[in-house]
Amino acid sequence: MVIGIDIRALQTGHKYRGIGEVAKQVTNRVLKKAATDGNTVLFYEYDDDDPKDLLVIPKNLEYDVVKQGVMPEGDLPRDKAQKVRDAAAMLYGRPVKGSKQSDVFLQFDYAFGVPKDTRTILVKHDLIPYVFWNKFFESAWVPFKNKALRTTLRTLFANYKYKRVLSRSLRNAGLIVSVSESTKNDLKKFFRLNEKKLKVAHLGVDVKPSKTTNVNEPENMPTKPYLIFVGAGDERRRVDDLVAAYNLLKSAGHDIQLVLVGENFKKKEHIPNKKTRDAVLLSSYQADILTMGYVTDETKQKLFSGAIAFVYPTLYEGFGIPVLEAFLLETSVVTYKNSSIPEVGGTHARYIRSWEEIADATKELLVEPQDKKKKRLAAAKKYAEGYTWDKTAEVIYQQLEG
Repeated sequence: MVIGIDIRALQTGHKYRGIGEVAKQVTNRVLKKAATDGNTVLFYEYDDDDPKDLLVIPKNLEYDVVKQGVMPEGDLPRDKAQKVRDAAAMLYGRPVKGSKQSDVFLQFDYAFGVPKDTRTILVKHDLIPYVFWNKFFESAWVPFKNKALRTTLRTLFANYKYKRVLSRSLRNAGLIVSVSESTKNDLKKFFRLNEKKLKVAHLGVDVKPSKTTNVNEPENMPTKPYLIFVGAGDERRRVDDLVAAYNLLKSAGHDIQLVLVGENFKKKEHIPNKKTRDAVLLSSYQADILTMGYVTDETKQKLFSGAIAFVYPTLYEGFGIPVLEAFLLETSVVTYKNSSIPEVGGTHARYIRSWEEIADATKELLVEPQDKKKKRLAAAKKYAEGYTWDKTAEVIYQQLEG
């Protein structure tokens, strides 16, 4: 059997995010099983760099590469004609070149296209734009009202492209593997998909350091007790709420620090989310707010383990790997209760509803007796150990085998 795997998620910014982590962890295990079973693998990737550097490929695995051209926003040149052809293929033609060479095709990100000329399994993580419709689908009325024709057309096309590619991908997929019951329910709600076309495979958690590239270690590690946030800084993650809670704690005399980790937190003044950026820059305690950017797994684990708590003020998650990572490293979790979070956090997370409650929860953790804390975190760790990438990959590999 020839298994096609689209690994382009490891060539874009996704390699630093959840989709990239899923692609690495699942692909590594699929490759191992494919080598054992004597199956061949075809990697589908852009021409720009070699994403296979981030994978662990068995020496006895037979594989080949099917190039997909240059990355749309990469460093290699791409003329206007090629851009038009690529857009047309994604919207109406064959979105993945050479997909027919595979007996079965595994796609981690719908945005790269789902072929219909071979049996395809699509991993779907979330439906963020549909849940936050007004934030992600920009209205074309304002530029139209201002007689900005080009901006109006660009906005209309961007909205159409997203909806077209997603609906087409869901339709073309032979099976959709959702990462949680929450995402599965969203797929049924927004697209009325048949139950038979959906399969849930909970994601895993692994504290073994994975391969990383071009990562600089942070210059300043925390020197006081601290709260930590790890993740992207988009509008779903109310990091501004965390900063507000932190300000309250500092003003109450708690000499602690706040650590922000993730690609969006390289420098305070460059945080993309305006609410979060303003909250950080206007904080009276800015000197004790540390922005570390993307760090290695070793550093992230060290930061998790030493924290008072991992605070995750999220409004929506497809799954929520950081919650399980924190549990596995015996770190307390304080988080908002919505979407897949209760499904993943179970009874071991501390659920809150506002920034004031973040501060209250932190105060309680600071005075919690050590024996009670140790027992509670040991139970959370045991719970998290039940979520493994081996289980995730096993579900997906069984579907690849048909």
